[in-house]
Amino acid sequence: MHAVTTAISANLIVCILKFMVGIMGGSASMLAEAIHSAADTANQALLLVGLKRSRIGPSREYPFGRGQERFVWGLISACGIFFVGAGVTIYHGIMSLIHHHEPDINQWTFWVLAISFVAEGYSFFVAWRQRKEGDTANLAVLLEDGAAILSLLLAAGAIILTKITKQTYWDSAGSIIVGIILAIIAIILIKENLEYLIEKASPEELQEEVRRQIEAFPLVEDIKDIRMIVITPESHYVRAEVELNGYLLIKEMEDSLREDFEDIHDFGDFLQFCAAFANRVTRTVGAKIDEMEETLMKKIPYLKHVDIKPS
Repeated sequence: MHAVTTAISANLIVCILKFMVGIMGGSASMLAEAIHSAADTANQALLLVGLKRSRIGPSREYPFGRGQERFVWGLISACGIFFVGAGVTIYHGIMSLIHHHEPDINQWTFWVLAISFVAEGYSFFVAWRQRKEGDTANLAVLLEDGAAILSLLLAAGAIILTKITKQTYWDSAGSIIVGIILAIIAIILIKENLEYLIEKASPEELQEEVRRQIEAFPLVEDIKDIRMIVITPESHYVRAEVELNGYLLIKEMEDSLREDFEDIHDFGDFLQFCAAFANRVTRTVGAKIDEMEETLMKKIPYLKHVDIKPS
């Protein structure tokens, strides 16, 4: 969450500066950059909403909590980047190509670009340090800030070429290229969030760790099936179908079974023994599975929901 709040603060500051210089100077590239920063700020605000709502715990309506809601907001944010950020930026660049207007490029233009570069660079550094598998919010910040740094360089190049050559199409081309970069980022983020919304499998190394822990339980003879999905980057759900060692179960009940056996004198006693034995096995298996599930969640903190079933 720190990466997202840092990105919002950085983008909000540079957005205001870019709009001021872009409107006063009439630079298409600078206005494209301002729109880019405005879109980033709004989209990262959506990510922050998603992160906050994803921390709402389990309830009767949502027994696993609302962790995956972060991917819904991430998907909305990515669509915003595509339609608002990329769409408006490309449109503005095309319009400036059609209607030629020489921008007023002065020292303030380059000061804003320099300040923006420092702010976006710091935000990118924070996001890079906090990157995590499955964290699409952090990925969005990384991609957006990376694109912002590249776009600033492109915008600076376009503005310099416009100033040197007196040809306005360089400025317009810079705007269009920035829009294309935003569109590519949006498509990547849409794909990532969609994958987690349709219950993407957990990383292979995490699945292997869970498999090893389950196999280590003495009562587990074999794992017939195991499925593990991402709920959030910090929480995963696993469902395992296992074959239990019946001999170990009986060994644990050996003393009580011996006592019950001594009380069998006729077929009626035998039927009563079978019924009691079936109930006892069911309760024992249930208790052992509950114990294994609790142990698994204690040993592996990222497992928030465990469902072990006997085959």
